[in-house]
Amino acid sequence: MEPVSDDIAAWCTQTWRQSPEEILEWFEDETTIQVFIKLTRSVLIADFVFKENAADKTTDRIDIKHHLHIPLDIWNPGSIQATRINDGRVRFRHRNSDIILAAKLRAPEWGKTVLEDWLMGLRGEQLRPKDRNQRLASVRRTKQIVDRNLQAASLDNAIEDLELISHRITSAEVGLNPFESNILEAE
Repeated sequence: MEPVSDDIAAWCTQTWRQSPEEILEWFEDETTIQVFIKLTRSVLIADFVFKENAADKTTDRIDIKHHLHIPLDIWNPGSIQATRINDGRVRFRHRNSDIILAAKLRAPEWGKTVLEDWLMGLRGEQLRPKDRNQRLASVRRTKQIVDRNLQAASLDNAIEDLELISHRITSAEVGLNPFESNILEAE
């Protein structure tokens, strides 16, 4: 029997008129298979169901249940959202479209990163700086972003805030103690 990836490739050829460049599996069980597919100018998240009596056949073993197509032309870096919903499943969203995939031990960010990396690779030379000065400016911007993220993640600010709050509480306690003693004397 042929692997399921051959059926997925056949579906891509029939539906999208191109062979997939890469297929990564998100989830598979006896009834469904959910995959990420990289095409020439887009990516897909596809949820397939296995047909009944699929074991008897060598072709047409799968049917598409739902898919999310993200063309390179309308994609912007960071526009793909991946969140775990209350029942544990994962929702992938791009613009007004979304797809919900099975609960998986893998983090939703893994899938988002795979898709974003594929699309960034497809965009290729369009985003890559051409000359030395542009490359240096790009590296400096990336360094500044990393520095800001590290500073935001630092506990130094939280420690300073905690010390300030502790000082305010102590000042409030000192201010209340003479007041409490005056109340006790009046009673």
